Amino acid sequence: MNLKQQLEVINNIIKELNGKNTINLNILEQNTDNETIIITTGKSIQHIRNIANNIKIEAKRLNIKILGIEGNETGHWVLIDLLEIVVHIMTEKTREFYKLEKLWSELKNT
Repeated sequence: MNLKQQLEVINNIIKELNGKNTINLNILEQNTDNETIIITTGKSIQHIRNIANNIKIEAKRLNIKILGIEGNETGHWVLIDLLEIVVHIMTEKTREFYKLEKLWSELKNT
């Protein structure tokens, strides 16, 4: 499964489960390990865990390698590393605090 197909699958899961303000950032120029970061916001800790769990299930079903999942214990910020894609699912408060979109866009312009 190529990167474009993987992105489509993951973005569809997020959309179906009502993830909010989802963005895809191409970071290949700034990072040789990953190509794309997906950032989305969940309504609650349970909602975030649900999105993460569905991505994990679908990735396994499609034989997309999962390098790691972090943050599922607290649920405020779950990170799923799928080799070429890293998915960040956060509460609105956590997303506003860390401002990953701004961080990556600043790196792109340096």
